[in-house]
Amino acid sequence: MSNHAEKHVHWHTSPYPILVGLGGGFVLPWAFMFHFVYGQGLLAVIALGIGALMLLVGGVGWVGETVGVIDDEGWSPSAMIMFIGTEVMTIVGVLVAYWVIRLQAPIWPPEGTPEISAPFLSTFILILSSFTASMARKKQLAGDSSGFANMTFITILIWAIFAAMVIANWGALSGKGFTIGVNTYATALYAFTGIHFAHIVFGLIIMLLALAPAYKGRLSPSYTRSMTMYVHFVNVLSIWVIAQIYLW
Repeated sequence: MSNHAEKHVHWHTSPYPILVGLGGGFVLPWAFMFHFVYGQGLLAVIALGIGALMLLVGGVGWVGETVGVIDDEGWSPSAMIMFIGTEVMTIVGVLVAYWVIRLQAPIWPPEGTPEISAPFLSTFILILSSFTASMARKKQLAGDSSGFANMTFITILIWAIFAAMVIANWGALSGKGFTIGVNTYATALYAFTGIHFAHIVFGLIIMLLALAPAYKGRLSPSYTRSMTMYVHFVNVLSIWVIAQIYLW
């Protein structure tokens, strides 16, 4: 009789992806519909708060299950590819709606739109994070956990600077009276920059959670690969935002 090694399949179950999916794919869209379709401001705020909380709890929990696991199954990159794929499809759907509105408008931007400069500087600063994230990944592959953590910390600083510049830009536009409901261009601008900003916040959480395990020498290789993929995705998204909203 021949001996055959037993293979034990580990089924990983978690409630956190469900929270992320329901929060981002169901509750948050209802917040927009309550505000823009039904004119129910209070319900919109409630749905926005619940959706944001579901995304935060789900995202932090999901990330926390993986970040410090050294000998994981390596499924994180595949999960990140699927996540990015769903995000791309969602964003393309929003873009198509924007293209329809843009191409049917007799005048663009609509009346009441002030002179708005494209945020080239902040976008350039953000793109630098692709290089620091790639360097962090190389440090991790070389077994230098502290080097990975240091480069990740620099990436976090870059993203935090970008986030501060986005908030400052929103404040400047609001100071000119250009708020989200002024016209269709204002709605599109705040929507796309807001979507991108939400990805920035989630990315900051992903990177911050990686710091402590990295400094302790306990870091999931597949997690670092997924984190780098996410950084590149968000940076590409920033180029799409500036091209579609500010340059077209």
